[in-house]
Amino acid sequence: MHNTPVDPDVIALFAELGSPSSPVAAADLTAEELRRTMRESIAIFTRGTEPIPVHRVTDEFVQGRGGKIPVRLYHPETPTSVMVYLHGGAWITGDIDTHDPVTRRLSRDTGALVVSVDYRMLPEHPFPAPFDDAYDAVVWARSLHPGLPLLVAGDSAGGTLSACVALRARDVDGPRVDGQVLVYPGIDDNLDAAGTHACSHCSDDSIEDLRFFLDQYGSHEAAAGSPYALPGRATSLAGLPAAVIAIAGHDLLGSSEKEYARRLQDDGVPVTVQFDPELVHSWIDFAPRVPAADRAFTRLTDAVNDLVRRLSA
Repeated sequence: MHNTPVDPDVIALFAELGSPSSPVAAADLTAEELRRTMRESIAIFTRGTEPIPVHRVTDEFVQGRGGKIPVRLYHPETPTSVMVYLHGGAWITGDIDTHDPVTRRLSRDTGALVVSVDYRMLPEHPFPAPFDDAYDAVVWARSLHPGLPLLVAGDSAGGTLSACVALRARDVDGPRVDGQVLVYPGIDDNLDAAGTHACSHCSDDSIEDLRFFLDQYGSHEAAAGSPYALPGRATSLAGLPAAVIAIAGHDLLGSSEKEYARRLQDDGVPVTVQFDPELVHSWIDFAPRVPAADRAFTRLTDAVNDLVRRLSA
């Protein structure tokens, strides 16, 4: 528990987004309504900004077990690493367009060839479809620059997918994953864990929305009990790649993220924890508008650069 309040610029941004007097539960909205809300929010977060320039951007397709997977590649002139990025959005919303500002900045500030994956989503494609697409994209990306470090990265639901891809790659002797960058990932579905409710701006509605999203994904028949749905279910984390984990101070997922970082360390995995006490879940999306989030993004890319240097030494 900490006493740092939510950054005032975050509060001001939330006020700009508008808070309906009678908020509608996520369970009562269609997938398209949820997706439209996210697109509208991203438009506000990026208002007045220009796309971050990168050397070259290409759209391609990866052949996965479920069909063709759209990917967007951000090419630096001389890549330092390959980073497969999996967007957030509770496995229901988000895409390579909503996260274009994030992936552009990651490529610019780390020198990574970033592969942004437009994986299949709920409810049209329940687990394991999103996970299979993520894993298949990583298998493909491993061949792009075999001599460079390969990182899996993502925010929120994408952070969950990244952690689970690392688990499967370890378990089945899959592609060599050298690092994992987990930005406020969902770890498990235990919403009664100590500290889960220590979120000053989170209401009972927020908790129920989170429960809904986790149930939609992690409680599906194929996902029940699987560590490839929620990584906290894994019995051992030994042998996983080095991790950077970003934890927001005001986030319902924070306590499980801290516990996952501790488990990784106990199992011998090098871990860098970035704790941002004044920020909330989804801060990476509104970094263009919130100076504290912008600074957190810089700390994140600094941590990634440090990880890549260690991997390349």
